[in-house]
Amino acid sequence: MRQVVVVSGYPGAGKTTLAVPLAEALGFPLLAKDFIKEQLYDSLGPGPQDPLAWSRRLGSASMEVLWGLARWCPQVVLEANFRPRSPYERAKLAGLTAQLVEVYCRCPPEVASRRFAERARLSRHHPAHVLTALSPELLSEYGAPLALGPVLEVDTTRPIEVRPLADAVRTMLEAAQSS
Repeated sequence: MRQVVVVSGYPGAGKTTLAVPLAEALGFPLLAKDFIKEQLYDSLGPGPQDPLAWSRRLGSASMEVLWGLARWCPQVVLEANFRPRSPYERAKLAGLTAQLVEVYCRCPPEVASRRFAERARLSRHHPAHVLTALSPELLSEYGAPLALGPVLEVDTTRPIEVRPLADAVRTMLEAAQSS
């Protein structure tokens, strides 16, 4: 059965920072929504409409690419801003028919919001990402794990030891496989 590790949490919670070394430690490919979005933007360029609408359109397309590619990966780490109350996203994950383990990046919303704003000010910030701040309402969409399988919560306000985390993920995947 397919093995899927979902890295979730607030925008600015440190998901990508964790997902990249976690995927490497697990030996799984990484499908990250923002990586896909940036490649689409680089290929297609600025959109014919306002920048926020184009960014959202690319983001939606990126998620569809992520879902489509994940279906063909026997093992994969998925990283994105997953909305735990979205029936659509929950159905897409459930439709992968996989042993799923979630790594939820927990940090206070004000920390995530500050990180997000700081990242938006960096000169290397990709033009596909036009938002420079997050409203409390937007942040609240991501304030809990999806909980479609076992959840490992990690505190991303401090450095994370990736090797022990990868070992814990493997143990959870193996337990799910044997049950």
